[in-house]
Amino acid sequence: MEPEGKDFACRIPRLKSLVWKGTEMEDIYRTLVEIKDQGKRSALAVVVRTKGSTPRKTGAKMIVMEDGGILGTLGGGGLEKKIIQESLEALKEGKAKLTSFTLEGSLDMMCGGEIDVYIEPINQPEKLIIFGAGHITNALAPLMRSLDFRVTVVDDNPEKLQENGITDIEDLYSEDMESYAERLSPESNAYIIILTRGFSKDKAVLEHLIAKDFRYVGMVGSGRKISTIREDLISKGMKKEHLSKLHAPIGLDIGAETPEEIAVSIAAEIISVKRGKRGN
Repeated sequence: MEPEGKDFACRIPRLKSLVWKGTEMEDIYRTLVEIKDQGKRSALAVVVRTKGSTPRKTGAKMIVMEDGGILGTLGGGGLEKKIIQESLEALKEGKAKLTSFTLEGSLDMMCGGEIDVYIEPINQPEKLIIFGAGHITNALAPLMRSLDFRVTVVDDNPEKLQENGITDIEDLYSEDMESYAERLSPESNAYIIILTRGFSKDKAVLEHLIAKDFRYVGMVGSGRKISTIREDLISKGMKKEHLSKLHAPIGLDIGAETPEEIAVSIAAEIISVKRGKRGN
């Protein structure tokens, strides 16, 4: 017979240890590594404080996938639903958070206890994809790598990819930039920079990318060049809301002139977007 006034979610600790893909719960960190190696994003939710009657005790953990799926449990019911929502928000913002819950009315629970849950997003490293291997790229690629971005450089000229500054970048692709852009899948943690050798190539690459969901798309060029490209793409049926995502002319306005200075201005703009300090 069940204790009076206690719902199922308040009694999870009495259940047998959960199984985690054939391993015990203490292997959760190994599971997180496997998830990350698969290129997926997740959040780790950990109970860090409890008071009174609660479904799980301090140290209990649960993984929340970016599609809302979970591995493990922190008690089920309204509490777990709310923790999943908070975890997805943490993934979206890219910031850890501490959330507190009282297990009563609003969560449709009768435990009456209190629980604090620390949520840490486990994101993939930000990706930076640069189209064009010119002077600015030579300065920008190693700078962004030092900021823990995984840098990819694409250029159809093999000799450009072997110039000083980017020879130690792991992902160098010598192929048609337009074709690469066309088949590139959207990624919410990817930043795109268009630095090709000319107006037509810039426009062709941008046309394949701007409607996809990337964290940032920036293109170098004068105000006149940017305006002309916008007008040309709109005349071809491109939606204005897609073009509104474009950061152009690229970089923060710091009066940059040299390739090294322009690289700093671009890096600063990307960091500001990453940290949520700058819009389009």
